[in-house]
Amino acid sequence: MKKMSNTALNKIGDTIRAQRHDSDYKNAVEELNNWREAHGAILDSYYNKCVKLSKRINKIDIIVAQRLKRLPTIIGKLNRFENMRLSSMQDIAGVRIIASDMEQLSAIEKRISKWRHLIRVKDYISNPKNSGYRGKHFIFEENGMFTEIQLRTQFQHIWATSVETIDILRGTSLKEKDDNSYWHDFFCQVSSIFAITEGTPSISVYSKFGITDLCGLLQKNMDEHQINKKIASYALTEPIADNMKGKKAYYIVVTLNFKEREAAVISFKESEYHLAFKEYKAREQNNPQIEQTVLIALNQINKIRDAYPNYFMNLSNFLSIIDFVLAKNKKKE
Repeated sequence: MKKMSNTALNKIGDTIRAQRHDSDYKNAVEELNNWREAHGAILDSYYNKCVKLSKRINKIDIIVAQRLKRLPTIIGKLNRFENMRLSSMQDIAGVRIIASDMEQLSAIEKRISKWRHLIRVKDYISNPKNSGYRGKHFIFEENGMFTEIQLRTQFQHIWATSVETIDILRGTSLKEKDDNSYWHDFFCQVSSIFAITEGTPSISVYSKFGITDLCGLLQKNMDEHQINKKIASYALTEPIADNMKGKKAYYIVVTLNFKEREAAVISFKESEYHLAFKEYKAREQNNPQIEQTVLIALNQINKIRDAYPNYFMNLSNFLSIIDFVLAKNKKKE
């Protein structure tokens, strides 16, 4: 695909935002898909750099994954922010690095900060979002295309993917806004407890709370609303349809049917990017009301469920960590 001008990209975005659903709209969506697919080469380049970096620091513990942003998410973002321009959307291509802890995260951060073409850093660890989201985002730009590298600890990652799982099942967007629910309070409380555990700032509403008091608030919230029971009921009810090719797998298309509570995995070789994207695009259009699909690559295939637990509706580790932290910081009578 030839390089597109910012004017042409923004025209595509404006046509999609108008939501007329005529031939112009369909053509704009197809051009957006072509633009999205064209990010594959630069995404692979940053993914491979991140994999090499992770191996130098720790060959076992660090998970590196890449993904192309989902079409419904791109369109939703264009519609949600009226001033958003497609040419300036910085996270169509994304690499995620999951470190064990803050020490490992800092070691990775120091190296990434020195890479060429870095144009922006978003620090949601020192300044967590009001939703409780924490992590560091590094934005790179080359040849008119952006790549976002997300850096998280395991605590930050399991929190974020658990929020996404609950959002899928409730049809909400806790990551983006406060819906005044006990779920919002629950995730804000957990985020703040995790932050204190990692020695980083918690969200402002809980900044003056100690971990014991926070755990007390969290326990009360969980008991009143039977959160443990509700989360436990969200597990997959059907076996995962797994079409993996072992060590030959490079690109992976994961589809979660959250109505039937089953997931399907289809893998492709490194040389089959176009086929993988074609499958991804087709599955996205199947039934977006009950399915979500993602196209990813992963440095450790056996850790796919750790990298994307939200696509396997796996909240058991999240619950186990919460139970451990609550037991450890239980207020003495």
